[in-house]
Amino acid sequence: MTKITKSVENKDNFSVKDILETLSPIEKQIIPYLGLMNIDKIAENSNLDETTILRALSFLSNKEIIKLSTKAEKIINLDINGANYLRGGLPERRLLNFLMLNNKEYSLEEAKKQSKLTDNEFTIALGALKNKTFITVTNGKIKFSGNKEQATKKFLEEKFLEQLPLPLDNITDEQKQCLEKLKLRKNILLIEEQKETNYEITDFGKKIISKSGEIKIELIEQLTPEIIRKKSWKGKKFRKYDLNTSGNKLIAGRRQFYLEFVQEIKEKLTALGFEEMKSDMIVNEFWNFDALFQPQFHLAREWTDNYRIKNKTKFDEIKKEFVERVKKIHEEKWKYSWDLEKAKQPILRPQGTVISAQTMANMPKIPGKYFAVARVFRPDVVDATHLSEFNQMEGIVIGKDLNFRHLLGLLKMFAVEIADAEKLRFVPDYYPFTEPSVELDVYKDGRWLELGGAGIFRAEVVNPLMPNAEKENIRVIAWGLGMDRLAMLKYKLTDIRDLFSHKLNLLRESKIKFE
Repeated sequence: MTKITKSVENKDNFSVKDILETLSPIEKQIIPYLGLMNIDKIAENSNLDETTILRALSFLSNKEIIKLSTKAEKIINLDINGANYLRGGLPERRLLNFLMLNNKEYSLEEAKKQSKLTDNEFTIALGALKNKTFITVTNGKIKFSGNKEQATKKFLEEKFLEQLPLPLDNITDEQKQCLEKLKLRKNILLIEEQKETNYEITDFGKKIISKSGEIKIELIEQLTPEIIRKKSWKGKKFRKYDLNTSGNKLIAGRRQFYLEFVQEIKEKLTALGFEEMKSDMIVNEFWNFDALFQPQFHLAREWTDNYRIKNKTKFDEIKKEFVERVKKIHEEKWKYSWDLEKAKQPILRPQGTVISAQTMANMPKIPGKYFAVARVFRPDVVDATHLSEFNQMEGIVIGKDLNFRHLLGLLKMFAVEIADAEKLRFVPDYYPFTEPSVELDVYKDGRWLELGGAGIFRAEVVNPLMPNAEKENIRVIAWGLGMDRLAMLKYKLTDIRDLFSHKLNLLRESKIKFE
């Protein structure tokens, strides 16, 4: 049986030999390198990872072979927008470069569009350049009015970003000013606490190290059936254990909570009779906009609202019958000359409804119920409530003689089955591809929250994709729920980025579990 020592509290009562017989394999592995006094060098020589070394140091500290000390330090680092701006330039630099290159007056809207800035970035850039006296804004017009030589020099904020990471306690007054300015913007800087572990060898530890030759003595760690059967324990020593030494905390592996949530929703919808729709993340504008009755001059089709694909992507040719019917609807209803080449422009899908359009054009079941959990992409400044890529849950119900009462009944079922809503309400809404349209709000945890939108697809959407729909009185109910918002509501999160977090402490919290 494995021998067990009393608590090793006073090393004077124990011989070096006693302590040598309590050492674990990882302790034995690092003891020869303790004199290096550097964890990175120990890792390099022992071929152990940093986590294992820290655990071994903790064990040695319990045995008073070393004294551990931890120093915490706050470090200023780049957050997601800061990293993007370091690569592509701060908004004020991009606007300034555009105005200097094209030294003439522009309207504010044109300057924002040409410099490829979002509304928020353009507002920040205007304020920064005004403060630096590089621009003048008069009667809604903007132009460069500063010194070109000064304007080409790096801003203090740019230099500061290039110098990161920096310890918070050791920055200069000039860097402090940059820090305060940049902290006012979304996700440029991240202040993290880093811990540095150091140790020193005790006098008792020096005695242990001096006997390092004896460390190589083979000790049996545990009694196994094989050892008993072969009687290989004879003539060998068992390792001694200190009952007061805390063991490693075991944390069971589990599926990431948001993936677990998505899977549960899919299973619920499948149980309700829905079939899952699939589609590519790269689509052309035809299916995302034209087929959904959004004209080619619609604001939603601007570059600021979509990610364009730089390299040409080949798609299967759009069937001529769909092209002709969609072109006819657009030119008759919207009164403009429809352009097929624009419709072929590839983009990252900015909405999940594109999948519904493609499904309707692919001879769906009638009656039929379909859903999709779609990853969608929109240019936006990332913050606690916005991401540049996120998930939408979309669906359609196809059948004869469907009406608004069917739509409200479907939404009520979602509110109860998926959102566990205490109460719900319907609010009139507008979407370019549905009429009538409605917003679904749910009451949960003492507040009203928008869960999603829905409506009945307009005839201008259904008829070009399902030519027999009008004759057979077929209607299509369309709905979309905010998947990420629903998950935030369930897990009581205030920052949408936590849904995709790599923070182990957050992922291990008891509240982040699917009930």
